[in-house]
Amino acid sequence: MAYTLINARPSPFGRKVAIVLHEKHIVFDVHYDVPWGDRTCTPEYSPLEQLPILVTDEKEVVYDSSYIVEWLEARFPEPALLPSALPARLAALKRQMLGERLMEVAQSLIFELHRPDPSAAWVDRQTRKVRGALAELERLYGLRARAADNGLDLGDIAVATTLLGIEFAVESGLSPNVTALLWRRSHAALGEAVSALEARPSFAETRPQMMDVNLQATVA
Repeated sequence: MAYTLINARPSPFGRKVAIVLHEKHIVFDVHYDVPWGDRTCTPEYSPLEQLPILVTDEKEVVYDSSYIVEWLEARFPEPALLPSALPARLAALKRQMLGERLMEVAQSLIFELHRPDPSAAWVDRQTRKVRGALAELERLYGLRARAADNGLDLGDIAVATTLLGIEFAVESGLSPNVTALLWRRSHAALGEAVSALEARPSFAETRPQMMDVNLQATVA
C-alpha cells in the first residue's frame, strides 16, 4: 500500500511534501490536480480547497504543506528532519518559516503582476518583502555554511523548494522576469546551498512540471 499525494505539477508546496516522503522512504503515489479546474477533486479532501493533500492508507486526510511535513515528522521520526538540540531545531524552524512565507509573498507578487492593472504600491511592498527575505536567508546560509554539521532539515527543504519554485516560474514564463526574483545573481550562499540540494535523489525525482494554466484569466 502507498500514500497518495494530491499535488499540482509546478507546486513548490507539494514538492516540499514529496521530498520529505522520499527522504523518509515512504512509498507514495501522486495524483495531479488543478484546484480551480472544473474536474478538481480538491474540495472533496480539504476545506481550504488548496494543494497539496496527503491521503494515508487508512484514508486519513492531511492538508496544508506545513502541517503535512510536521505530521510526517511526528509519525515517522526516522530519519529525523528536525534537529533534536533546541538551538539547531529553532534555527531550522526559522528557515522553514522564512522559506514558506517567501513563497507566499512571491506568489502574491507574481499574481499581482498578471493583473490587467497591477497596483504599483502593492508590487513595491511585495518586492521589498522578497528582497528582505532573500537577504535574511543569504545571511543565515552564510552562517550555516560555516557550521560543523549541516544535515538536511525541514528548513533546507522549504527554502530550496521555494527558491527553485521561483526560478521555475520565471524560466517557464509563469512569472514575469522580475529582477527581485532572480535570486541566484546576488545570493552566493543560497546558490551554493541549493545547488548541493539539487543533487539529492529526492530533489531530482520531484522536479516541477508545467501545467495548463492561464494566470491572467485566473486573477482577472
